Amino acid sequence: MLERHDGGLKEHGDHFWRYPGPRLADRLAVLDNNVYGRLPRAPRVKVLAEMFVRAGWRARATSWTDYEVEHEWACIELVEPSPDERLFSGVVDPSRVDELGAVFADLGLSYSIELWSEDQASVLRELSRHLR
Repeated sequence: MLERHDGGLKEHGDHFWRYPGPRLADRLAVLDNNVYGRLPRAPRVKVLAEMFVRAGWRARATSWTDYEVEHEWACIELVEPSPDERLFSGVVDPSRVDELGAVFADLGLSYSIELWSEDQASVLRELSRHLR
């Protein structure tokens, strides 16, 4: 289990951890995933989750390797399919997808984001930022 300690999170045993913060708005919680993306050259997902917590987001482990981060307007699952790849998917308020990009940028991350239509039939927006 991880606990907040000196500005970070600390591991205790083999329990999943949760850190309180804002919860996703009910009107968004009923939606299917509408946002998908990549975080090239990002730190491990555990470190990413800790970064989101420090930025005021809620976080929890969803498996031994994956983490969910949440705010009133977004909830994304951070996954690490291989040691050098970080992906995410989840729900974002479509009117705030630019804000999601701004959060990634404020955390110093490169990103690519796809916002999909509610019926998953088409990509509505694509955003990206690539640092060298």
